[in-house]
Amino acid sequence: MLQALWRFFSPFRMMKDVSRGTREERVAAYRHNRSMRGHLSVCMLRWALSCSIAIVLTACFDALGEGGSGALSIFVLLAAACATFIVCGVCVLFITAYVYVYLTHNEW
Repeated sequence: MLQALWRFFSPFRMMKDVSRGTREERVAAYRHNRSMRGHLSVCMLRWALSCSIAIVLTACFDALGEGGSGALSIFVLLAAACATFIVCGVCVLFITAYVYVYLTHNEW
């Protein structure tokens, strides 16, 4: 199950390593990556949708956690976990967008 989620959300699973091999192999790998860059936009959409859901969940859990007495509420912890996911998701979105723009505008 975790491996299926990893494959679904990993934007770079279909990319090839451009730093290894002869010059011809690196050029071929870079061309392959340029041809696969369209999949990056689909993956960015998945991450954006997941972050949107996490934002809604954070707001819901935060509302449920208000009015707690002294000790940490489970809802506050769930809101913090969702917020942490949002921050990581935004980082993935920025990196993926950078790679997409780089592959779009730079030829080997």
